[in-house]
Amino acid sequence: MGIRELRALVAVAERGTLAAAGDALFLSTPAISAQLAKLEQALGAELFDRTRKPARLTQSGQAVLARAREVIDLYDRLAESISEPAELTGSFVLGSIPTALTSVIPKALLALRSAHPRLQVRIHHGLSPSFVEMLRQGDVDAAITSEPREPAPDLVWDAFADEPVLVIAPQDARGDSDEALLRDYPYIRFNRHFWVSRRIEEALANRRIVLRESMELDSLEAIALMVRHGLGVSIVPVSHAGFLRFHRLRALPFGRPPMARAIGLAQRPGGPKRRLAAALLAALQQAARAGRQKLP
Repeated sequence: MGIRELRALVAVAERGTLAAAGDALFLSTPAISAQLAKLEQALGAELFDRTRKPARLTQSGQAVLARAREVIDLYDRLAESISEPAELTGSFVLGSIPTALTSVIPKALLALRSAHPRLQVRIHHGLSPSFVEMLRQGDVDAAITSEPREPAPDLVWDAFADEPVLVIAPQDARGDSDEALLRDYPYIRFNRHFWVSRRIEEALANRRIVLRESMELDSLEAIALMVRHGLGVSIVPVSHAGFLRFHRLRALPFGRPPMARAIGLAQRPGGPKRRLAAALLAALQQAARAGRQKLP
């Protein structure tokens, strides 16, 4: 019985299936099954009720699971205490909002891989609110999110960049203010469930700007293409000037004063992979500094 077998047990218990556990640990389903069988043989007890679909922990399995988590945490802390930064290894699951995927993440991961070639990073993309629960459940080790509207007391959040919120329009759009563009063209809404979208909605309501909404999308790239082809204007966070140049868009600051959102790295304090998270945060901060260009 070793640490790998204990990790397999925890992964199956948390994710519900052998396949999902294998994905999380970068292993095949048969490999996960073999590790569980090895653990059961070593302990002399059945840990899962395999007559149920999906398999569920037995009473013995529940007891072992609690201890397994403690052992894994102690093991990871021990490994970190004797490892040099250049020796960071293992797997790291990162959650990310869409804008970071096309801005800071590629540069940060390139730097991280160069410094720690044996570190494996897996990325889940989604909405900031969804990552709060994923962090609590251990489904991700850290997550890039926009600044929480209400800080979660059981999580820490470190800002590393600011993104201006801009009204984007076709290059030939007429209008010398954000309000003029929003009043005169159809509005393409950025997913209303994003935290930043709620701030945008509040600002629009306070300024009593009436919109002609035409569609709602959750992809910045899709919104940029729609705007570029003259289907309307939108209000979105923009992380780098290259986004505007690539899509050939006109942009004006949104808000009075101009709105911006902070993005940062959220994680559980004292988590077993906090040194990996610290290395990632440093890489993200460096990538954000290098990528800063003048935006409207």
